[in-house]
Amino acid sequence: MNIKKKAYALLIERKASIKKAYLKYNTEARSPVKKAFYILRLNFAYYILRDRSLSKYNGGSGRPYSKGPESALSLRETPEKLAKMLSEYDAVSFDIFDTLIFRPFSKPSDLFHIAGAEAGLLNFAQTREYCERKAREKKFKSEKTYEIDIDDIYEYMGEYAGTSYLQAKEKELEAEAELCYANPYLKRVWQLLRETGVKIYVISDMYLKREFLEEILRKNGFEGYERLIVSNECKSSKFDGKLYEIAKTYMGEGKHAHVGDNEKSDVINGRAHGFFPFGVKNINLSGGSFRPDGMSRITGSAYAGIVNGKFHCGLYGLSLPYEYGYAYGGIFVLGYCNYIRKIQISLGADKILFLARDGELLKKIYDKLYPQADTEYFLWSRLAAGKLCFEENTLDFMRRFVYHKSNGNLKAEEILEQADLSQLIPQCPLKNTLVNKKNYKMLSEYILINKDGIIRAYENQRKGAEIYFNKKLSGSRRVLAADAGWAGSGAAAIGTLAKKWVPGTEVIGVIAGTNDSFNEQPDASEALMQSGRLYSFCFSQRHNRDIYLTHNSASGHNIFFEALLGSEQPSLKGFDKSGEPVFCENERNGVNVSEIHRGAEDFCDDYIKAFKKYPYMLDISGSDAYGPFLSAIRDKNRYFGTVFGGYSFNTGVGTGESPIRSQIH
Repeated sequence: MNIKKKAYALLIERKASIKKAYLKYNTEARSPVKKAFYILRLNFAYYILRDRSLSKYNGGSGRPYSKGPESALSLRETPEKLAKMLSEYDAVSFDIFDTLIFRPFSKPSDLFHIAGAEAGLLNFAQTREYCERKAREKKFKSEKTYEIDIDDIYEYMGEYAGTSYLQAKEKELEAEAELCYANPYLKRVWQLLRETGVKIYVISDMYLKREFLEEILRKNGFEGYERLIVSNECKSSKFDGKLYEIAKTYMGEGKHAHVGDNEKSDVINGRAHGFFPFGVKNINLSGGSFRPDGMSRITGSAYAGIVNGKFHCGLYGLSLPYEYGYAYGGIFVLGYCNYIRKIQISLGADKILFLARDGELLKKIYDKLYPQADTEYFLWSRLAAGKLCFEENTLDFMRRFVYHKSNGNLKAEEILEQADLSQLIPQCPLKNTLVNKKNYKMLSEYILINKDGIIRAYENQRKGAEIYFNKKLSGSRRVLAADAGWAGSGAAAIGTLAKKWVPGTEVIGVIAGTNDSFNEQPDASEALMQSGRLYSFCFSQRHNRDIYLTHNSASGHNIFFEALLGSEQPSLKGFDKSGEPVFCENERNGVNVSEIHRGAEDFCDDYIKAFKKYPYMLDISGSDAYGPFLSAIRDKNRYFGTVFGGYSFNTGVGTGESPIRSQIH
């Protein structure tokens, strides 16, 4: 083994986190001296500072910002104010990528994965980055410049990787044209600046050819500039400073301003060559440390890029509930809806029931994605299910209405009233007594003694529910019932009742996640899942066990999902005998549901718009959809405490009049 290989094994290969950080750093062309210095920094941080994760070097901490709205960190002066300042110069130049134009990825070169997918090539992205680096080195040897165009890259690609890789050039250009989108903040600045008559120039260090860049600018609304000056055409760059001198020959004498995101190329070098720099934040550097670091490469990059673009472009001051919906809800809802669609197709389901109240947002996004599907918003609740299934599942009724409420906070008569059994109060042996774990069995036994009378008391509600079921399910052969979770009891109850009231209709449940490993009944849904009667998207005992073993309803984790998916509509109490729904009165919902939903919908719209030509980007795994939640959970729920710390939640069955504050810990 030679000295170089020994050094690599000792300083890089030996520790996984060092190797990961170095490989990320080594994807761009850098001098051997810079590489060596970076390797020493990594080893110093790992062994001396004892930073074992090297999160700073591996793309950030992955911890959400928990001190307020994240967008406030990048909110800057209004576009009107910046345009006014720029209008005082004789000419203004703009950088293109990460300034005027964004790509929907946290690492812009991840766009190469799309090109590779379209060309059907294995490991194309890494090969493409390597060939660009080597093409620059080759150019420098022959012409003493690192500036190349895309033809130079693919010429080397054909030599190094083979002719099959040449087809990807067209796919790469198609992806650039399709995926690039305008920075909304600077688009407004540009429009205002054009009205002042100031001369506008565009300066870019880029391998894409000028004609192609002009088309991207035009497509995204950046027109009316004097000239586009690009490094590969001039054989000079902003990075070495020489491109500014070339630009000045076109811009003429006078005061010149330059707008860009790169601290060295746009700010330091711009100033050094006589331009007054107006730096803008790089969205991915600004937001990268707050994005999850455990998601898969392509989905994670797309998710982070879109969120960073929204939160850190400088234009928006967003509310905490909106940001929660956008950053945590959107990716989950998109992935879950796509999962439901897969189940629907694979099972041949002819209808989907989105169960109230968690199904309101899901149905809205599902209908947007798949407008041809037959969907229903199905009014349902644990309270209604408990009463309607009392005869078929008395044990579940006891568990939900008695055992789960035996925490010493409610009197027996309050529990009976919530269950619509006030007629049992006069003879109740625990009247005026708080129900706890010592005496709850006495109340259970009293209910069992009166079972026949309770069945008669619920008869009108059952008749009304039967009418409602026939209205929603009649004519359907196989139905999916989609809910947040967690035991799948909603779908199971509907399936039980449908067998009696709508013969021939099969009901199969789909949930976001099952009961977790900390639950008193962790195996509740396993038999239904094993037999194909229930499907879980994010986690279960059967898949994504790391999430299953981390998710903890006792720490409020169920509530964070339910707050995302919840509705402003009150809970269903039951049905009257004519089939009309009856809702809980005086129920308060502390969470700003409309803002959360607006954020989630906006993310879905932005993601769908970005990848409309690449529908496979909607194939978001359960672990990726859960990724943002997982990063917040691992940060000891600090973010959730910021978002929900002042809110109250209904954590029991039939507690519409008595919200209980969730313990977020």
